[in-house]
Amino acid sequence: MPEASAAPELLLTRIYVDGYNLYYGCLKGTPYKWLDLLVLFEQGILPSSAPHASVLLPLSIKFFTAKILEKAAKANDSVSSQAHQWT
Repeated sequence: MPEASAAPELLLTRIYVDGYNLYYGCLKGTPYKWLDLLVLFEQGILPSSAPHASVLLPLSIKFFTAKILEKAAKANDSVSSQAHQWT
């Protein structure tokens, strides 16, 4: 008689995203500016990262980015646009 397979172990996962490196390392110069980070991790990254017989469940996504320095900004409204998004 075959053994019943055990239920996968559920591992709660906190996801930390460095927005600056995500943009400049992956997105700049591409048409992909808006990502659904939850879908990206649930369907793309976490399934391939889970140990055998485990399921990684996103508990939270923490998104961090560096402030744009006015002297390095390419557009006149870069600093104010970023400040507006985070208020």
